[in-house]
Amino acid sequence: VVFGYEQAALQMTPDGMLIIDVPIQNHGQGLETTLAQVASEELGIDPAHVVVRHGDTSLAPYGMGTFASRSMVMSGGAVGCASALLAEKISKIGAHLLQVSIDAVRLEGGFVVVNAPGGAKISLTEVAVAAFLRPERLPDGVDPGLSVIASYRTSKDTGAWSYGTHAALVAVDKGTGLVKILDYVIAHDCGTIVNPMIVDGQMMGGLAQGIGTALYEEMPYNSDGQPLASTFMDYLVPGASEMPKTKIEHFSLPSPITRYGIKGMGEGGAIPPPASICNAVNDALRRLGASVNETPMTPDRIIRALIDADAGKVGA
Repeated sequence: VVFGYEQAALQMTPDGMLIIDVPIQNHGQGLETTLAQVASEELGIDPAHVVVRHGDTSLAPYGMGTFASRSMVMSGGAVGCASALLAEKISKIGAHLLQVSIDAVRLEGGFVVVNAPGGAKISLTEVAVAAFLRPERLPDGVDPGLSVIASYRTSKDTGAWSYGTHAALVAVDKGTGLVKILDYVIAHDCGTIVNPMIVDGQMMGGLAQGIGTALYEEMPYNSDGQPLASTFMDYLVPGASEMPKTKIEHFSLPSPITRYGIKGMGEGGAIPPPASICNAVNDALRRLGASVNETPMTPDRIIRALIDADAGKVGA
């Protein structure tokens, strides 16, 4: 697997806002929040003052795309690298305005702050004003403006994969074939967690998708090739009432090959549920001599498996 590279373009506006342009595309992972958090970590800027723009080919530098749970690993790394470059220029300007050396300042809480108890500070907005509108206040050798582009690759192109294990406890009604998920546990490692709420939300979304695969969602066709599930009356997408009580445990073991130790996490929520649920259903059916080896495990298929078992046709 070649994980490739990603780029990010950052520019601070004259009023101290930060605009991030990334070629990566967001389709529900919460990247607007997490990429802003990376910039905040490096620049000390309030995430509310960060605008993230995705996939605009007229503005963003080139990148390789959203696939294989690489978005936060690669785009997060690119934003981190670009933020570090921008932080260096901001620190240089801020230190000059504070009349200290660059080694004597840090970025914190929207300010360039002198490293001393009660040290003087200057806001990022004031630095931006100097960079854009008052070039005579800039130190020698520093060009006007606050914009950078940076590329990022992991130290190995193998990717930084997450690990996940799911366990399900189910009850199967022998009379109706209905399956009820009584309890569900997810143990997961996606390295450094940037935003716990987003990670848990994506885990639960993946679980919902997996439950649909295991128990509900199917697109059958008749002999003429016409779809038989053409509306949501016939095709159940799991909602809150289909979601079980779920416990999520994170083992946050940072990756040694990525910036910040982040690993991808998308597959860890969506792939294991069909296997864990189907194994649990078949474990419940095993004592009755029945099994179902086709998804979704609909009540009809479960009842047919029980009938076959009763008739001595296990596996027929």
